[in-house]
Amino acid sequence: MSPADVADIELVDVTKRYGDHLVVDQISLNVPKGEFVSILGPSGCGKTTTLNMVAGFHSPSSGRIRIRGRDQAGVPPEKRNIGLVFQNYALFPHMTVAENVAFGLKMKGTSKSETEIGVRRALKSVHLEGYEARYPKELSGGQQQRTALARAIAPQPSVLLLDEPLSNLDLKLRESMRVELKEIQQQLGMTFVYVTHDQEEAMAMSDRVVVMSGGVVAQAGPPVDIYQNPASSFVADFIGKSNLLPVERAEFVDGDSRLILRNGLSLIGHKAPGMDLDQIRLCCIRPENVQLAVPGEASANRLSGRIDKMVNLGAHVDLWIEVSPDVVLKALVAVRRLQGLEVGSQVDVRIEPSAIQPLSN
Repeated sequence: MSPADVADIELVDVTKRYGDHLVVDQISLNVPKGEFVSILGPSGCGKTTTLNMVAGFHSPSSGRIRIRGRDQAGVPPEKRNIGLVFQNYALFPHMTVAENVAFGLKMKGTSKSETEIGVRRALKSVHLEGYEARYPKELSGGQQQRTALARAIAPQPSVLLLDEPLSNLDLKLRESMRVELKEIQQQLGMTFVYVTHDQEEAMAMSDRVVVMSGGVVAQAGPPVDIYQNPASSFVADFIGKSNLLPVERAEFVDGDSRLILRNGLSLIGHKAPGMDLDQIRLCCIRPENVQLAVPGEASANRLSGRIDKMVNLGAHVDLWIEVSPDVVLKALVAVRRLQGLEVGSQVDVRIEPSAIQPLSN
């Protein structure tokens, strides 16, 4: 195997226990050089513990962790050639921006001239030129976050680990920093492993998302694949909004699957590869795929219902449409499509078969 083929990070059957409590259960993961990977999941799923094991703050109970092909057993954090960015930034308040950024370089024994070059390079990459003499208290939240990022990348680590670094920022700043972080990562060509519980962050920035639940990987893949083809009801519910409908039975109809729901409702959906009809227990439909039907428009899946609730989101409206006494569909509809509809209005909706994802659990 050539050096170019070696993954920047490799986890092989990594498990972490604290006494009888199993936190991470036999996780295996390969992160190629230059990839932006997000580890996503709810609190307590094991994502931060996984990151801490890669960083060297905790040792796995079993399994192997390799960085650039080198086994990390017994290697302390400062010897792993990784950068770290935390939720609270951990900037030194008595140091200027330049001194904060220079800290890691000095710890490596870098010469004064090389340290100055490294600081300038790092600050330029995060768009903080001219802020060298300021102290953390003189910076905005976004500037503090970029300073912490510059400090982490100044020593030119092979991998950067980020633990919910945007969670302390307000919504608009978080959204702008998502774009900046991705641009910085692409500019540097550096491997980023990003831990978050925010699915929008993970979807917006990542080349690949690793969804964790209960200490295991529930699904991993490109964001669009996970969104469009969730592997389970947990993933479907955690990644974006979804209608999860129980399926009483399923049958073949002209190569597609007919899903029989409650109260005699049925939907035509595509056949999931590798899934037998008797395995289907649920189906997932994203709200944006529940569309208001035009009168006279033919559709494989056309349902009549009544608007039960409306929430205005500005350009779009969330609708809750009762299509049977115990089946309510959530729909995301552009305001311009409402045309005078209100709570209590009768509407028809249509759902394309390709938008109906059968699930086994």
